[in-house]
Amino acid sequence: MRLQSVPCSYPGKNITIKIDENSNYPHYLAFIIWHQQGKKDITAVQLCETQNFVCKLLDRSYGAVWTTTSPPRGPLSIRMLFSDDDDETWLIPVNNIPGDWKPGTTYDSGVQVNI
Repeated sequence: MRLQSVPCSYPGKNITIKIDENSNYPHYLAFIIWHQQGKKDITAVQLCETQNFVCKLLDRSYGAVWTTTSPPRGPLSIRMLFSDDDDETWLIPVNNIPGDWKPGTTYDSGVQVNI
């Protein structure tokens, strides 16, 4: 039995990435995705090096928390797969996570999503 999602609305808010306090630079990275709007779920997240565009698929720890051991180095780009029963759409935010990310810090993605 699949649970039904309830569409959320965050008018005027960009998707925000909050680095979890348990993250340990540069060995372990966990983050929460905030302000996701619309009826689709984020079903996959990739973390990519912005220079070489080498990507790593992240693990969904629980809810909106995504984790990885040995995250790529340098500025990081996130790719998010938004899915529902009918469609899938990859989104790449405008802003990157800086290479010197710190636990507890939030980063604005630069995009609002309502899909």
